[in-house]
Amino acid sequence: MALLVMGFWLVLNGRVAFDTLILGAFITLAMTLLGHFSGLWTIKREMTVYRLLPAGFVYFFALLKEILLANFNVIKLIIKHDEQPVIRHYVTPLKTKAARAALASSITLTPGTVTVQLEGNVLTVHCLSRALADGLDGWCLEKRLIKMEEKVNGKTV
Repeated sequence: MALLVMGFWLVLNGRVAFDTLILGAFITLAMTLLGHFSGLWTIKREMTVYRLLPAGFVYFFALLKEILLANFNVIKLIIKHDEQPVIRHYVTPLKTKAARAALASSITLTPGTVTVQLEGNVLTVHCLSRALADGLDGWCLEKRLIKMEEKVNGKTV
């Protein structure tokens, strides 16, 4: 956690100078100790974050690609103007709350779809068209989240 906090501090600060490094080191130490002593952050959780970091970056860029493609689909829908919106109840195989929340947020960030409710493993999604609703089945981002869950649980991916 200390490396991530210090890196974040340097990025936000925008410069690397002696006083910046010293102040950043104190802030990093204080935040790390606060997290460890409060029980909110453990070594196990920190190792999980480091293991998932590469997959998280890949997920981020896959999400950007999906957002770009969805923009073009929404433009086509607007031009054609013959589709009816659909509410879809989608059952996800994701097991953790964090992964389900990430999926719901990714769906909402993607143009043309909004997650209106997440209850257990059922997502209620408003889609601008039937094609967008059908696109939720086997979505590449959900597959990436499943792989990330398997990595956390110690299964080989």
